[in-house]
Amino acid sequence: MPITPLHYPLAFGLSKTNKRLLLPGVVVGSVIPDIEVPLMWIFFSDLPDHLFLHSLVGAVTVGTLLAVIVTWLLYPPIISTIFRVDKDDLKEACRLSTMLVFSCLIGVLSHLLLDYPMHWFNPIWWPWVNPYDVVGPLVLLFTPFGPINGTAYWIANYLTSAIMIISWFPILIYYRNRNFWSNHWLGRPPSKQSQ
Repeated sequence: MPITPLHYPLAFGLSKTNKRLLLPGVVVGSVIPDIEVPLMWIFFSDLPDHLFLHSLVGAVTVGTLLAVIVTWLLYPPIISTIFRVDKDDLKEACRLSTMLVFSCLIGVLSHLLLDYPMHWFNPIWWPWVNPYDVVGPLVLLFTPFGPINGTAYWIANYLTSAIMIISWFPILIYYRNRNFWSNHWLGRPPSKQSQ
């Protein structure tokens, strides 16, 4: 899997496909499924570390709900404190709305979309299909180089991660102006009142 922050470029790109999508919602949604990984390691070490929130059922229901709550309640105070972005602008961008819910859903689904091709087990259809029976197509492509849960997986993982790292560069170029952090975390320049 690409490490969690590497899901951002896909979320950013998706948020630019439709100006009504809210970047904070898409971004938070794109990282929310990975909150289950440390929990699975600690409490359910005998199970795969990607399960419920990496399934369509979990992503669409609990994943989206968690993303909405985090975006609505936690994103504005955390981002405004760390990056000194105007808190009122963040609250406005993250206010509870149908578009926030939809943006979070798109973000959560983008996480699954990015993870699916490069995992040697995929819980996308869990609980109906065993995650070990669903191998990502990118892993299958690299099986001539080694086992699916070894070399093939690592090649797919490194390739996907490299593409996501390279994808950061156009984002940084896109936001090269003086309002970098506001643009970056709001997905738009700050309002006239806060400039």
